[in-house]
Amino acid sequence: MKDKVVLIAGATSMIGTACAQLFTKHGMKVMLAGRCAHKLDNLAKTLKGRFELCVTDFCLAESVQSMIDQTISSFGRIDAVIYNVAVYPWKSIAELELVDWKETLNTNLTGAFLTTKSCSEIMRKQRGGKIVFISSSAGEIVGLPNMSAYAASKAGMNGLMRTAAIEFAPYNINVNSISPGKVYDPQTMNEEERRLKLSPVPLKRFIDPMDIAEMALFLISDKAKNITGQNFIIDGGQSILGEDAHCIWEINELNSLMMD
Repeated sequence: MKDKVVLIAGATSMIGTACAQLFTKHGMKVMLAGRCAHKLDNLAKTLKGRFELCVTDFCLAESVQSMIDQTISSFGRIDAVIYNVAVYPWKSIAELELVDWKETLNTNLTGAFLTTKSCSEIMRKQRGGKIVFISSSAGEIVGLPNMSAYAASKAGMNGLMRTAAIEFAPYNINVNSISPGKVYDPQTMNEEERRLKLSPVPLKRFIDPMDIAEMALFLISDKAKNITGQNFIIDGGQSILGEDAHCIWEINELNSLMMD
């Protein structure tokens, strides 16, 4: 894995940061891309190893292409891409404005398409590469109230992933996705909030960002050379209980609001 070149799109989130820390620890050369220069600078202060920073607007084709060009200029190749960019307006369908819908799909899904399209051109020439989308259990796996735009974008992402896996297979390019469950910082919640959010999770613990990073590390390694077109769910068992269990704490919140 040493010296493998990895592009992390959305590097400043909790999952992106975990990926950056793990990959640089393994000696990889990493391009850290994000929308906020200040957050990228703060992330850089926590890392050791070979990495570069790139401020990117993932909704714009020219900005995404600039990110790819900078990666090639800095490192000469792209061995793997992690697409971890997302926005998630917490609104019911009745409250959701068209501008919210468009921003979510542009960022989460169109950005994934633009990044995939640009990096795949490089990978085809190299005759190999790995693409990993950070998706979500919300969408095609379970329903989630107030997250229609986000869920739609992530379900679309998994469709994109499967199609890309088929189209890119002749070029030795693997494409997969990871669907995390509840990734939270427990320190930001009180005991009752933690209890409610964990009520539908059989293992009764939040997903650690490093859990996702470790799966991403495996998927971009040679050990996963025969894995493509798959969506890996890491949710503490939440999805096996079904949609009702997934939504139980949100429903409780809605009921309490109606009673006020």
